[in-house]
Order: sequence, then C-alpha cells, then structure tokens
Amino acid sequence: MSLGLGQGIPLARAERLNELRNRFGGELDEPHSTRSVRRIVAPPQATEETDLSPLFAARSLKDAAVAAGVVLCAPSLAAKIPHGSRWLHPHPEWVLAQLLELAAARGQTEPERAASAVVEAGAELGPGVRLGPGAVVMSGARVGAGSSIGPNAVIFGNVWLGERVSVGASAVIGRAGFGWVTGPGGERRRMPQPGGVIVEDDVEIGALSSIDSGTLMPTRVGAGTKLDAQVHVGHNVSLGPGCIVAAQSGFAGSAILGAGVLVGGQVGVKDHVVVGDGARLAAKSGVISDVAPGATVAGFPAVPRLRWLRAMAKLLARPPHA
Repeated sequence: MSLGLGQGIPLARAERLNELRNRFGGELDEPHSTRSVRRIVAPPQATEETDLSPLFAARSLKDAAVAAGVVLCAPSLAAKIPHGSRWLHPHPEWVLAQLLELAAARGQTEPERAASAVVEAGAELGPGVRLGPGAVVMSGARVGAGSSIGPNAVIFGNVWLGERVSVGASAVIGRAGFGWVTGPGGERRRMPQPGGVIVEDDVEIGALSSIDSGTLMPTRVGAGTKLDAQVHVGHNVSLGPGCIVAAQSGFAGSAILGAGVLVGGQVGVKDHVVVGDGARLAAKSGVISDVAPGATVAGFPAVPRLRWLRAMAKLLARPPHA
C-alpha cells in the first residue's frame, strides 16, 4: 500500500538492514548495518533516516549522493555515494523487486474472489487463486494454486493454467484461433480450434493479451515466460520457458520459440517460424524465417542486427534527391 503518489512505498513494519542483507545478500557499510528501513523511495524524495533509495542509473547519482537514509546500488555506482550510507549489491533491481513484493503482500486486503467474478460449474480453482472484478473462468478450465486472474479477464474452458500464473486485466486465454480454410468453390470455413492452451508455472500474461486455442494440440507457454501488455499468441504456438516478450508483439500460428528468447516491442513472427534458444528479436522486427539459437536479428525482413545497422547507415548516408 502506498503513502500517496510520489511518496514511496511503506513496509508493513520496520526491517533491520542487517537482516535484509542476510536474506538478500550484498554488502552494507558497517556504520549503518544495524539501522532499520521503513519505506522505499526514489532518491529525490528520501528525507528520512529510515528511507531506502534504490539507485540504478548514473543520471540519479546527484540525488542519491545527498539522499537521507541508505542507498541500494551496484558496486559500479558506489564511488560517488557517501560511505556509511550504502547497501552494495550486484543485482539491486532483483533486491528491489522482492522488497516491493513483500510490501504488497503484507498490505494486501482485497478478497480472494471479487463478488462480480464468475466461475462456471466444472471449473477447477487451486488454493489461493485470486479473481478480480468481472473475471470469468469457464467450465473445464483449471487454474493452479496461487494464480491471479485480473479484472475482466476471460479463461475459456479448454485452458490449463499452472501455479502462480498472473493473468492481466481483460486478457483472453483459450478463444478459438484465427484459422480459415478455402473450399473448392472459393468459399471460406473457419477451422475449429479445440486443442486448448497450456500455461506452465510462474508465467505472467499482460493486460489485454490473448492466447488462442490450438487445433489438434495445445498452444503452450513455457514456465517462467513473461508477456507484456497486448501480446498475441496465435493457435498452435509454442513459447519456451523463460522468454521475455515486450508489448504489442504477435506470434502467428504454429510459430515456435525456444528457451530464453528476448522479444522487443511490436515484433511480428510469421507462422511456422522457429526461433532458437536464447535468440534476441529487436523491437519492430518482422521475423519471416527461422532464427538460429543465440542470434540477434532486427529489421524487416529480420536479418542479423549488425547487417541491418550497416544497411541503415548506408541508406541514411545517401544524398537527398535533387
């Protein structure tokens, strides 16, 4: 629960810095290792000795150097922070994420199931499932323990969600995929898509995202994958574990992404394309052919990033037409 916009995030109770260090790691300046923290706040708003200010970028060094309380930062940024007020950690963002989760969990007062949520007969909800206002879980769906379904999200009956899955507001999981076939006379018929969707554990699905049902086999999202807002996953797509997909990206039917693929915003991946493990797709890329494991591609059609940058440099260097 916040104090108010711009006023930081209070912890449910004071936390001793040495206990936080023991839990999350890092190195504390000794003079303040026994101090306590009561709120997490941006460096410009740090006015109390019990404030903890995260510092991630050099542009905030000036504010952090005069901030009250303790500054959480990577060792590479520590030189300009006064000794005695630093918590050094190689992954300060990781520490902040856990502290904010801890604060949110302790301040949580919402009911597990909003009164306006709809759970049809035949749907299965694991323990600790949270349903926001207007959320719909249809008959036949399975939602694993600790999962959260946001306001107005719809989970169709052919969907299995794993444990600790987060579905954002107005997301739609399991609707019929966009597949059409053409008959002898040119007439069009929708291809039924009864294959369903499997979302593995610890997946996050952003607001207004959609994941379509497969045809004969389930569309699948691997464990730990994170989808930003307005991401579309077409029928029969398989996203491997640990992928990160930025907003407004889309995957056409039967595309396959390996493990740990990073996808920039507004990327489009053609149907049946295979993207290898650990590949990186730059923002706005149009991927119309397979991408090798570990490769970084950009542009449309997507090519190795350095090749694309050289082509753009040559294009921009051309003199304007007379």
